[in-house]
Amino acid sequence: MEFFNLYNGMKVMFSMASVYVPNVFYYSLALAAVVWLGLFVLQGFGLYTMAKNRQMKGKWKAFVPFLNIHYMGALAGECHIFGQRVKRAGLYAMLAQIVVTVVFALIAASEIYLYTTCGAPKYDEWNVPYWTNLQGFALTVSKFYDVSAYLLSIFQLVYELLMLVLALGLYKKYAPNNYMPLGFLELFVPLSRFIVIFVLRNRKAIDYEAYMRARHEAYMRRRQQYQNGYGNPYGNPYANPYNTPYGQGYGEPQRQAPPEDPFAEFGGAQQGTTSQTGGQANGQTPAGEDSNSDDFFA
Repeated sequence: MEFFNLYNGMKVMFSMASVYVPNVFYYSLALAAVVWLGLFVLQGFGLYTMAKNRQMKGKWKAFVPFLNIHYMGALAGECHIFGQRVKRAGLYAMLAQIVVTVVFALIAASEIYLYTTCGAPKYDEWNVPYWTNLQGFALTVSKFYDVSAYLLSIFQLVYELLMLVLALGLYKKYAPNNYMPLGFLELFVPLSRFIVIFVLRNRKAIDYEAYMRARHEAYMRRRQQYQNGYGNPYGNPYANPYNTPYGQGYGEPQRQAPPEDPFAEFGGAQQGTTSQTGGQANGQTPAGEDSNSDDFFA
């Protein structure tokens, strides 16, 4: 699919540079092949290095078309989409890439055949080439060419979604803090994957789930230390930041004043609650008793 995007980009570039460029399809194919091959080699070295650092077998697959997508799935491991686990994302993405490549090859062959037998095409307002006054097999090829763009768009959508799932799974292992931006970059600029994988090749693969658990535990420890340091359950360094009469927080219902002590006129609970204790609540010994009488039981 990435090669197809390059090919279309080259055609648009040539069509904008001139109304007619001799052998425009051949030039577009050749230039797209050179750019794609350079990016493919970069991605191959990236996948190869990742597999080498993890001591995985079959590192040669990193440089084989189609198989490198399946091998990328082995490096990414289990992927997720909408909360569901996908165990064979690499295999599904590889099959989708094969289908897209076959359809693209038929489209390119149709363009070359029509250009060779029917001459230079005309271009509509979207820079899409078309031919007129066709008959026989050329007309059949032209009809297929007109429909192929819609057919290819369906397969492209499936392929792009599978590659997004696969890329997110791989980026989680090698760039856990930035995997979402890199995933969206892959979605909107598919060619970015080749460069990103090469850049991430020397990073150590991690278990994303274990990484997130460790981060959560570290956050909870820091929060607990902060709370304990200030001695209040909300970790607030100010005991009563809203200056409320009974220390309630903002938006909390008004707390009632503590009930009055019915024995306050007798000295309160701190001075003893019953007269029968004879002042024992205050640590006083009743008259007539030895203050050291309990020393025998010590």
